[in-house]
Amino acid sequence: MTKTLQAALAPLMIVGSFCSVGLFEYPLGHSWSYLSCLYALAIWSFLTYSVYYPVYSAVWGLTHLAVLLVYFIITIGAITSVLASFFYSKELKMCLHELSLVDDIMEAVGAPKEYQRSRKWIIRITILWIVYVFQSLVHLTYFNWFFLHLGFYEIYEICMMNYPYFLHFLSALICGTILGYTSSRFHQVNDRLHVLYSDLFENISDYRGQNRSIVVCQRITETVDRKQYMWILM
Repeated sequence: MTKTLQAALAPLMIVGSFCSVGLFEYPLGHSWSYLSCLYALAIWSFLTYSVYYPVYSAVWGLTHLAVLLVYFIITIGAITSVLASFFYSKELKMCLHELSLVDDIMEAVGAPKEYQRSRKWIIRITILWIVYVFQSLVHLTYFNWFFLHLGFYEIYEICMMNYPYFLHFLSALICGTILGYTSSRFHQVNDRLHVLYSDLFENISDYRGQNRSIVVCQRITETVDRKQYMWILM
């Protein structure tokens, strides 16, 4: 049974941390900042030394400058996403904590938490991303091995050149998941406020109706008493 929002988002966050888009957390909620930074530095240093620098140096004069510029921007964007995920990790944790408080308040007014269903959807999204990555790598390997007859190292370079694409896709999934969950919470709060407003309006209407009926009865009673007084006087 999933009891916290962090536990519901854990599958996607774990994959993101292994891809350098996020911090390692063990146990859940305890971040390993230095280990995550060293891991990201090692991964990107290895990729830059073994793939990006040799490839860009080899194709610098053979490929159009616009194509190289596109690949360079995509790579720089991926590195920027990694740095931004580390820099805004505290803000993300504060956002998730505040969302948890909103969920607690909504549960107190009668709206159940949906962490279990959210976790199932997040697991499906994570599996789809993994399947997409493996399908793309298998397609690249098959095409370059059987049709272009490239060697293992060339295929490895081509696959690693697509790593920034996969990283951008994963970053978009993480941001979209968090923004989508936040949007659903706001919609649920809005719906609950509408329900509370309707109940309050009905109670006020009933209260006013009761007051009006009491006032009418008092006026009828006063009218009857006045008629009796007039009859006695006559």
